[in-house]
Amino acid sequence: MERELENLEKALAEYASAQIQHERAREALELARATALLSGVIVGKNAEEREAQARTTLAEQYQAVQVTQEALTWARTRLEMARERLSVAKIMQGVNDTAHAASAG
Repeated sequence: MERELENLEKALAEYASAQIQHERAREALELARATALLSGVIVGKNAEEREAQARTTLAEQYQAVQVTQEALTWARTRLEMARERLSVAKIMQGVNDTAHAASAG
């Protein structure tokens, strides 16, 4: 069960790191978008035009957000798997403890 605990700790750290990276990418996109709007790089008659222009102009920042979102999703999946493995290990330890107690008594 010690290995499962170590794997859970590692998964938690990876998830936290992925969250931080994703938030940084989102913040960078928001800042770049605000700067582009204020400087007149992004202009448009309506929200749809401005959104399309922003996605074209800031493609690199949008891509960074997407990449970090995918990394966050995978980190969340690994974390959930580590939690499940720990749960199974606890159950198996309980079964083994019960079997040993029954055979000793």
